[in-house]
Amino acid sequence: MSEELMAAAPSGGGAPRNRTAGMFHPEGSEATRQLREQARRRREAEAKLQLHLTQTRNKPAGAPDPAL
Repeated sequence: MSEELMAAAPSGGGAPRNRTAGMFHPEGSEATRQLREQARRRREAEAKLQLHLTQTRNKPAGAPDPAL
């Protein structure tokens, strides 16, 4: 190999460079935070719905609705 090709060829040694060094935020970007908040709200709503469905299934017929 010529010296020019050897100089241009990557050596493969050392750790790969971190392209996000100094830019990483543990909480994530604003869009990521919004998606996490939306997912959390959706999970809470689904849990509440499941609770209501379970209560409705277990309620005897003709019993008054305590929410009214």
